[in-house]
Amino acid sequence: MNTFLHDVIGSLYSQNYNLSKLTYVVPSRRVATFLNKTIAAFLEQPIFEPIVYSVEDFISHTAQVEIASDVDLLFDFYNSYLKIEGNNTADSLDEFITWAPTILKDFNEIDRFLVPPSDFFNYLGNLKELEQGHWSILEPKTEMIEKYLHFWKRLELYYSQFTKDCTTNGIVYQGLAYRLAFAKAEYQSTQYSKETPIIFLGLNALNKAEEEIIKIFLDSNNAKIFYDSDLYFQENQYHEAGRFIRRYKSHWNYFEQHNLNITSNNFNAPKSINIIGTSGPIGMCQVAGKLINKLNLESINLDTTAIVLADEALLLPLLSAIPESAKHLNITMGLTLDKTPLASFFNQLIKLKVEATDQGFYYKNVIAVLESHFSSLLDQTAVKELMNTIHKENLVYIPFLKANQDTDNLYINQLRSEVITTTNLINYLSNISDALQSKLIENENKRLELEQLLGIHSVIEQIKSIIDVQSGITDLRTIQYLFKQFLPQKKLDFIGEPVKGLQVMGLLETRALDYENIIMLSVNEGILPAGKSTASYIPYDMKIKFSLPTYTDKDSVYAYHFYRLLQRCNNANFIYNSETNSLGGGEKSRFLMQLETSGIKNHTINHSLYANKITTEKTDTLSINKDNHYFDRLGKIAISGFSPSSITSYIYNPIDFYKSKILKINDIEEVEEDMAANTMGTMIHKTLESLYLPYIDQVLDRIHFKDIRERLNNAINTAYLDSYNTIHDPQGKNIIMYEVARHYVSKMIAYDEELVKNGNILIIRKLEVRYSTTIEINSIGSVKLHGEVDRIDELNGQIRIIDYKSGMVGKSNVGVEPDNYQALITDYDKSKAFQVLMYAFLYSKNNEFTECVAGIISFKNFKEGFIPYSVKNGRSFQPRPIDVFELEKFEEQLHQIIIELYNKDIALTAKDH
Repeated sequence: MNTFLHDVIGSLYSQNYNLSKLTYVVPSRRVATFLNKTIAAFLEQPIFEPIVYSVEDFISHTAQVEIASDVDLLFDFYNSYLKIEGNNTADSLDEFITWAPTILKDFNEIDRFLVPPSDFFNYLGNLKELEQGHWSILEPKTEMIEKYLHFWKRLELYYSQFTKDCTTNGIVYQGLAYRLAFAKAEYQSTQYSKETPIIFLGLNALNKAEEEIIKIFLDSNNAKIFYDSDLYFQENQYHEAGRFIRRYKSHWNYFEQHNLNITSNNFNAPKSINIIGTSGPIGMCQVAGKLINKLNLESINLDTTAIVLADEALLLPLLSAIPESAKHLNITMGLTLDKTPLASFFNQLIKLKVEATDQGFYYKNVIAVLESHFSSLLDQTAVKELMNTIHKENLVYIPFLKANQDTDNLYINQLRSEVITTTNLINYLSNISDALQSKLIENENKRLELEQLLGIHSVIEQIKSIIDVQSGITDLRTIQYLFKQFLPQKKLDFIGEPVKGLQVMGLLETRALDYENIIMLSVNEGILPAGKSTASYIPYDMKIKFSLPTYTDKDSVYAYHFYRLLQRCNNANFIYNSETNSLGGGEKSRFLMQLETSGIKNHTINHSLYANKITTEKTDTLSINKDNHYFDRLGKIAISGFSPSSITSYIYNPIDFYKSKILKINDIEEVEEDMAANTMGTMIHKTLESLYLPYIDQVLDRIHFKDIRERLNNAINTAYLDSYNTIHDPQGKNIIMYEVARHYVSKMIAYDEELVKNGNILIIRKLEVRYSTTIEINSIGSVKLHGEVDRIDELNGQIRIIDYKSGMVGKSNVGVEPDNYQALITDYDKSKAFQVLMYAFLYSKNNEFTECVAGIISFKNFKEGFIPYSVKNGRSFQPRPIDVFELEKFEEQLHQIIIELYNKDIALTAKDH
């Protein structure tokens, strides 16, 4: 395969040019490495490396200025802005940063395309005044409207002052460099000659400044240009891949006397094209790994194989998928610092401080920092202690440490200290960076993390130097913005041979390079091409009027890069994400559809869908045999006591009983940001206990209820603070939960008051009383039972045992069928009946007993009032007082369930619900 670079150098060599004396302009610095290798292949003796410029380096050289990034020039722009507006009317630096980056991008755009600034800004200002004519022409104008129009009208002044300051300093933004290069192009073109011309090669979508500069060089006869084009795209006037080169060929005077160099006919050559759909980013990486595995690595030269990432975020998962058999690997793009785990950690550290409120640090932000392994590296013990404190005390906001409240741990001190100024924030980041560096040095095999930390430290120092100069930076969010902007500018370079082995690169890095075997990932619409994703204040109509690039132009750029890769390849594999409802997923790129419908006979196109094989295996129901540990633990429970809830948990699912009671595995303790239902239930219980406790053993009357209502607010507030474990009044959803609890308590009070109004005698005997007893079971011995009864009262001389439930309970849940008492221990739907019977059983063992009524008050089913234990009679459940006879039948079932718990021949088997 003859590559484009080989054809260019071959053409120059055949024309007897001294290859080492020529100057070359290529799309990117990476191409320079391959260009030098290609030149060396034509020569028999060593030479000095020729001058090779990337396009940006060539512009900088021609303009004789240094090009800085937009972020670096942001503060210079602010100083220029202040010269126009003055300190009184200007936005603060923190406000300025919210809009200035987009304006700088637009400045770049109009300069790169040599748009007359005065015409452009006058037009833009008038357009902004007219586009909202229904309010901007109204008199008198509001302050907001005046400020809005003032900004657009004075934008030209900002531009003029900024370009003047940049030119004076000799450090300019990219667009201005292009405008200056155009002004100096005629002079610079005289620095070359016909014998030693400057060679432009591999360029495609030129901006207006590049076009005019190159045309000036070409017209001087001191330059040559080589386009990497194909006859297929030149002859097809509608194909977007050849759009720019067709335009240059038809509009440039140079091509009236010169042929278009390097027009090949490779696209129609035989090619094997595989279009593969798979699910998700990881799936695409797995497919790429399998394709590499299929290559005959003994016979295929991996130097001619490239993996191209349309979405460069796939780099890390791809590296994990590349097989070890690919011994030589070159990653060309590098890994930007913002993609590293350490950058995420520092972003979380900043977010923690930026989003702090008067109440302290939001618990999710604190936990996000603490869960990082870098936090554990700094102090694992202190991190665990703080995590436990947050969960145990249910801290939604972690308060700031007071000046005299320092803990023994420096790292936790730094996390919990309040940060007020930007200087404080930078010092906080620097201190943690230094501490982390010491820990990483102590640990072996932490070279990668140290490299990341070095980059992070340089970013912190860069921001620190800006703060020292720019006193106007007072908002912590500005530091957060700068940190996120500077991170992508730092790269971790991978070690590898640049011209040897499997090449992993982004799409733009393939410019002017050719490979026989291509594997491209993320070939999805929305990624390739990217679509309408431009951030600009310039309206679409203005871009058309002033010949600025729109998204359709950028689509053509993507099309050129995509199809150019195909020109000289033999095998191409395009992998797209077929997963729907995901970003860049589901719809394959239009370029693939164009390939499918192009009808080129020499192209063999295969379609396939890749999916991980999912096998469904029939799993047996989980069953656990009872071992010695089980019986040891059961014996301890028998001594401390079985509660109604522990027995009903076994009835619900023996595996749940095993996990919670035998293994003592509790649910993961989470911070209750919003009050849980069980917490609300506890709050209701505590409120009712507090309200009724002063009237134990008293006959309740209307005066009592008046007093109860007067104490309701204090009682429910105290119960809320106690149950929810907080010192703050309810907020957000908790206000709703709080009011629901108040509603339930009020209904309970009204229910009792109505009983009294109707002439009933109501006496509260016990509240939240704990009872226990011991029973003897043959072959087991003594077994203790215990339970806590919510309320025992006496209504018209009848003892009532009441259990409050905040959930929905119906009559059928508290009743049994007369011939099926066994349902109490086999059917979880009868668990409420089991509970009230057990409470009655415990009451009978601790008090003189002949008969009582036991039941449920369901706050979600309050229309039923007190739902007593009942027995089904026909189609309805009839309340039944609980006497000794009824308790004997219950005790029989109680013995059976406990005997089952102790029966070693009955395994613990999971139940499906």
